[in-house]
Amino acid sequence: MLLHRQQSTNTGEYASMKPELTHMILTAFGCAFLFTGSTPAQPPPKRTPPTAACPAAVSGIADCSETGCGENGDTELNKAKNRTDTPAEADVKHKSFASMRKLVQPTRWSTGDNRTSLRTAGKEATPVQLKGFLLLVKPGGGESCNCDLTRRVDTDVHLVLVEDLDETEDTSVTAEISPRMRANGHPEWQFKNVNDLQGEYIRVTGWLMLDTKHIRQTHFLPNEGVNKGLKRSTNWEVHPITKLEVCQKSLSACNANDGWKEFTGTP
Repeated sequence: MLLHRQQSTNTGEYASMKPELTHMILTAFGCAFLFTGSTPAQPPPKRTPPTAACPAAVSGIADCSETGCGENGDTELNKAKNRTDTPAEADVKHKSFASMRKLVQPTRWSTGDNRTSLRTAGKEATPVQLKGFLLLVKPGGGESCNCDLTRRVDTDVHLVLVEDLDETEDTSVTAEISPRMRANGHPEWQFKNVNDLQGEYIRVTGWLMLDTKHIRQTHFLPNEGVNKGLKRSTNWEVHPITKLEVCQKSLSACNANDGWKEFTGTP
């Protein structure tokens, strides 16, 4: 009987301790949660706000921020276009026309869409090099990345590259000289000078970028026009160009990495 009474007493003590144990366990769990961070990581925003109208004080590219300005401009795309850093030579990936065309691009893209999906390994922000014939050189116009400025010194130079001069523009890949790179040590990369290179075999080095402004959009901003497609084989570009070279020897020699000369303003 004594043994039975003792067991009953212990069982009662255990029962009376259960609420206290539960409180202690929950308190310990809560403290651990606080130490590991009570706020979970937030996903990146689905869409960034568009750029605002340009202030009157913007009179040249030096006054234009990297995010650009102008109604309904794409802030993140502008930042990609406006970079001025030069990649390390060891990091540059050699691209062919075929590999540029194989890069997947979304079927829809709206102004301000998050670009994380584009910046995976081997895609946007990868330093690349591409060689081909310069079919056409086109002067750029006012864009939000350039704060809607229109002087040639403040706008891009578009290079239309093809594998063979018999090809048409719809087979081409685009490379672009930005006014910021021109102001950042390459004053000779003006339209009037680069235009003299038409028909030459050239090599461009720069940053891989998807020009999403030429992909059909799902979401439209107030008063926003439709994104227009361009005559080319892909919307992946070398943009901006950080190095421009011209073949000085035979095609076979240059393809074997012999005979390249950096462009200094004359062919």
